[in-house]
Amino acid sequence: MRSSGILLPVSALPSDYGIGDFGRNAFEFVKLLKEGGFKLWQILPLNPLGYGHSPYQPFSSYAIDELYFDIASLSEEKVEPSSKINYEEIAYKKHEILYKSFMDSKEKDHKKTLSFLKKNEWVKAWSLFMMLKRKNSMAAWHTWPKEDQESIDHDTLELTPEREYEIWVQMKLYEQWIAIKKFANRNGIRIIGDVPFYVGFDSCDVWANQDSFLLDEHTKEPTFIAGVPPDYFSADGQRWGNPIYNWDLFEKNGFSFLFNRLKGNASLYDVVRLDHFRAFDTFWKIPSSCPTAKEGEWIEAPGHKFFDLLKKKLKKTEIIAEDLGELRPEVYTLRDAYNFPGMNVLEFTFEDVNFDDKKDNMVAYIGTHDNDPFEGFVEKMSEEQKGKWLLALKGYEGESLREKVIDYLLALPAKYAIISMQDVLGLGSETRLNTPSIINGDNWTWKMEGFDKFIALLPKLKESNKRHKR
Repeated sequence: MRSSGILLPVSALPSDYGIGDFGRNAFEFVKLLKEGGFKLWQILPLNPLGYGHSPYQPFSSYAIDELYFDIASLSEEKVEPSSKINYEEIAYKKHEILYKSFMDSKEKDHKKTLSFLKKNEWVKAWSLFMMLKRKNSMAAWHTWPKEDQESIDHDTLELTPEREYEIWVQMKLYEQWIAIKKFANRNGIRIIGDVPFYVGFDSCDVWANQDSFLLDEHTKEPTFIAGVPPDYFSADGQRWGNPIYNWDLFEKNGFSFLFNRLKGNASLYDVVRLDHFRAFDTFWKIPSSCPTAKEGEWIEAPGHKFFDLLKKKLKKTEIIAEDLGELRPEVYTLRDAYNFPGMNVLEFTFEDVNFDDKKDNMVAYIGTHDNDPFEGFVEKMSEEQKGKWLLALKGYEGESLREKVIDYLLALPAKYAIISMQDVLGLGSETRLNTPSIINGDNWTWKMEGFDKFIALLPKLKESNKRHKR
């Protein structure tokens, strides 16, 4: 069934605490989606943010960032209103509040915490990793003292209050998120979650599974790193810095590391979007000594073997393949072999005369979290370009080019049509979520001030969804 949704990270929800969280506004947003005739809410990864506050460089593939903890019942302290997220300030305040709450309820919640630990194997390593990371002033794990680097025997280490806190906070975060997901599902809203292909180097994933990555035997640093060669976003390519998987070991182990990551995420979302899907076919392998992503080589990955296994073990998991960029035909062959819908981003494809907009097994966007909001995109167009877009969109409803392109998006035969909240509200480049390949003070910091403008648009959005049978 064709349906539509909105792309809005949890972090960008309105909040009195400086960052969107699992509190009342998450539930309110679900109600508003339903009121507007939407059936999908697409979010970004919920994992603990790593380098550059990026959700694609997380400290863990399983843990949820405590930034999203709804602390409304724990503290009346509010954060000074701001148009951007101040991660450091919020993280410090929330951690302080949460640790006090943990200590106050430690004895009461102890049995429940142990039960969560027993049912979630991943939290054993995570709790030890974070305890040691905090002990070492949040430094990267490969710089810790040798005894801490090698303290991976997480089954037998004493459960100190510091370690139990990490388990307790994950238990509470999972409870809060699952409550939101259940509420969404009861209201006919399905959640699309984003799963990064790679994991961050400074992560529990790498620290606890060092043989699963190409690391230097002595320094423990990556010998090769991930990224993509020069592309639309950067003339130097994108040098992400994530360590490369040890695919030979993965195959011997039945891809257990990758499989468990996807299984864990599939339990949190209704639909899983696989970021950088092309790397399941071929990935760009950059020597870590290279300062840019220009030097590297494409290496084939055993994608068919992995997805054959995945389809057997996770039959009901719905997957979207992020298949953007210049790809070799084999990537599409891999995608289509498992009937995964791919992605169409109109900012990239609208002017491509070879693009087939009649395809139904795809997910259509105006732009994703990596794109300029459409108003900013239009502002950078030449007058000639604007004229071409207006001519092509003749007959579609709306006064502005943005409104017309939203109408066109909803009219497409695509299985899902996803609109970013910035495009719904008509916001410009100053609200861009992320500019790939750079680290700055703006990436990942945008958040909504409130729902009023969105609420005012709901009748029109509902009518559009109904008219286009979404």
